[in-house]
Amino acid sequence: MRRTLLLLVCIAALSAAAQVQSANSAADLVFTELLDGDITGRSLMVLDDPVTEGTVMGSWSYEVTVPADGYLVLVDDMAYANWEHPCRWVFVDAHGRMEIVRMTTPPNALQRMRVVRTCLPGQSDGRGQYEDFLAWFEPNVQSTPSQAEHMYALIISGGASQGSNHIRYYGDVQFIYNVLAHDYLLPDDHIIVCFADGLNPAPDQSGGLNSNPDFDDDGDSDIIYDATTTGVNNGFADITSMVGADDHLFIFTTDHGGSGKLLNSPPEVYLNLWGGTLDDDTYQTLVSGMTYASCHAVMEQCFSGGFLEEHMAGTASAPSSFASAASGYESSWAGATYPEYDEYVYYWTGAMHGSTPPATSVPGGALPGDPDMNGDGCVSFWEAFDRAKAWDTYAQSGQEHPQWDDDPDSCGDMYYLGGLIQTGIGEHGDSFENATGGLSLAGNPLSSVSTVSFNLDTPGQVCVLVYDMSGHMVQNLLNDEVAAGRHTIDWNTGSLSAGVYMVRFRAADFAETLRAVKF
Repeated sequence: MRRTLLLLVCIAALSAAAQVQSANSAADLVFTELLDGDITGRSLMVLDDPVTEGTVMGSWSYEVTVPADGYLVLVDDMAYANWEHPCRWVFVDAHGRMEIVRMTTPPNALQRMRVVRTCLPGQSDGRGQYEDFLAWFEPNVQSTPSQAEHMYALIISGGASQGSNHIRYYGDVQFIYNVLAHDYLLPDDHIIVCFADGLNPAPDQSGGLNSNPDFDDDGDSDIIYDATTTGVNNGFADITSMVGADDHLFIFTTDHGGSGKLLNSPPEVYLNLWGGTLDDDTYQTLVSGMTYASCHAVMEQCFSGGFLEEHMAGTASAPSSFASAASGYESSWAGATYPEYDEYVYYWTGAMHGSTPPATSVPGGALPGDPDMNGDGCVSFWEAFDRAKAWDTYAQSGQEHPQWDDDPDSCGDMYYLGGLIQTGIGEHGDSFENATGGLSLAGNPLSSVSTVSFNLDTPGQVCVLVYDMSGHMVQNLLNDEVAAGRHTIDWNTGSLSAGVYMVRFRAADFAETLRAVKF
């Protein structure tokens, strides 16, 4: 349902000596008079067809009535950002008078608008990107088929409409799909992709291309559903029917997002789908209706951090983690990897793969550092979040504030795209000249009571958790502030079934894991 925009209309009649007789002259007038000739951080677009007074023009959520005969010029005030973000619809009449409507989304006619001036380094229609990525990608296997049998993924990218469905969203999805399928060995039917208009052969990208549904060029369509509301609901239904108590779920979203907070109306935040939205409360309902051993989400869209609370509440029945490119109060940015990728998930996925693909603005290749921060041979969800935050230039400049949470505390360092990290005792990648660590277990194989011991060089928060080999947290031995020194925990193991368990110790940046066996 569309709403007519009234309160956001700001009329600015700017005098101009020249008469406006074409779309180009309207755009030039906006550039010189309204922007003072400064395109920094902006893009300027114009609709070549004249607009007629009284005509209703739609956007994603609102309708605007054309105030006078003339031309529509769009000023995108945050050209590197994903929508929603501030922009101005400028209606210019034949006498050079401008009426400005402040908006947060572009017109539905965006696909027909022409870029006149932009700060962006190079426009791309996406031609050749698909082939270039596949020529670069080499599998870096980091899991096993037996682990992958218990790993599932749901990928959602709507793009809103063709005019706003940029090539970078396809790049984000193609990269993570190949990493899941070929690095972490997830079977095709364990990855549900809801993308744009699905398998419709018509162009669906802003550059005029149709999205190739075969992300890895193996001859099979990897897009399962479109990203309409119906398609996404079907995707969640499929995943719900497949994932069980011993399985792990990974959720990945990209494209645009918005917030009712901008207009003081619900919902709090939402992900743009193809012609629709998925709000945070509906998302919570969908993820809470599943059974899994653990659930982990990574979100790129604007206002993505607003999903944090709902994700953690909806997945509270199992260990879970959440990472986002932005807070719930700000836009996310394509950033330094424009136009082929969104920068935050470019580095997040790169951390999970071990390198990044080349793009127009970045060379790709080796990562800025080693994402395996504790040296256990796996890149955990926490490590990928932390490294992406450190390498994302817009996060470092303070324009993005990536968000993180996990429950139980520190469990995000226990899971990766292969499920539960099962590497035994991990060695921290840095050199420590302190006593923190030294995790040991007296009574292994486990007796009725075994003793866990560890050192702590300075007072701080310590978490000691026990997991079974499916990734279920079975016991919380300690989660509290602890004084410096040597500590022991009497671990009553009488209620545990026979099997292999992982004991995970975490204090600040240090983590250690050991295996325990009960016969």
